[in-house]
Amino acid sequence: MESWVRPTDAKVLIVEDESIVAHDIGMILEGMGVRVTAIAQDAADALRAIDAEPPDLVLLDLSLSGRFEGIELAREIDSRWHIPVVFISGHLSDVAARELGEFHAAGYVAKPFYPINLREAVASAISALDG
Repeated sequence: MESWVRPTDAKVLIVEDESIVAHDIGMILEGMGVRVTAIAQDAADALRAIDAEPPDLVLLDLSLSGRFEGIELAREIDSRWHIPVVFISGHLSDVAARELGEFHAAGYVAKPFYPINLREAVASAISALDG
């Protein structure tokens, strides 16, 4: 099977509170040749994971514990590390969409997603890292 990217080219942190979904995302990314640095279930786990091993890209579920915890986490990631974020969400309210407008999001994947949609969003975001 052909890899979408070289294995050493990208390190990705997954921030997803549904463990089955997080595992599926990890399997898809590893199948692409992307290295998953960690899977975080909340903002605190994500910040610790970034401190331990900064990724090149973060896949971030918008609806973690709190209503806008994903957006608040994205703000923190942007201000502290300037790491690009691909947002994942099953529903995007008008308010959340306006909040996202302030970010230069590396992509967006709607849940439920097909593996091809996730692969394309991640591959596009990784390509932008080199450009």
